[in-house]
Amino acid sequence: MQTPPPRRSTRSRPAKSPLSEAAVVEAGLRVLRREGVDAVTMRKVAAELDTGPASLYVYVSQRGELLRLMHDAVIATVPLPAIDPGRWRAQLTALITDVVRALGAHPGIGRVSLGDIPTTPAWLGLFDRVLGLLLAGGIERQRAAWGCDLIALHIGAVTYEVDSAGPAAGDGEEALQGALDARHARVGIEERLAGLDPARYPHLAAGAAELAAGPASARLALGIDVLIGGLAGGPA
Repeated sequence: MQTPPPRRSTRSRPAKSPLSEAAVVEAGLRVLRREGVDAVTMRKVAAELDTGPASLYVYVSQRGELLRLMHDAVIATVPLPAIDPGRWRAQLTALITDVVRALGAHPGIGRVSLGDIPTTPAWLGLFDRVLGLLLAGGIERQRAAWGCDLIALHIGAVTYEVDSAGPAAGDGEEALQGALDARHARVGIEERLAGLDPARYPHLAAGAAELAAGPASARLALGIDVLIGGLAGGPA
């Protein structure tokens, strides 16, 4: 008669890391990076932590709150520059670029800022610095305040485009380029533009090569430059 193997003591198993809000958020980000934002459910995040979904509700009230906390955790990774009035425009350009790249490395999380105005600590800290930079550039306070809204919308729109490329788009600048390439491939934009009737669409047909050309980083830089330049230029 074969002797059954000795029963493994629970004390010999690796101890689970204690649950906390930060642990739940990090687990959510791991699921997002691996499978995309739509896969981030309370059940899947609980499985990532080797626990049951009910355990998570001690730290987050529901999925929407988890996504907001995840969004804020990503924003918190972006360093905020000390305001230098002589370099405000370069600093603001770099800051917006860093935010887009950080969110782009987590496809789908940028939706949070489009569906609802975030009031989480890192997001508020980010836009406190954005407003400070705009004011340092001599932009009138009301115009600068509305400019914050425009910048937030631009960040959300660009990162939403990255979302369309899916979780395998890459990190940072690679994610932006991956999203652009994926969109062009999905739509077949080069072929469509090349096949336009010049009699019906004379300007688009003549500019087909330029419309489809250029890296995502250059397109992002142009958008930021136009946005900041328009705010700094004053009323038309």
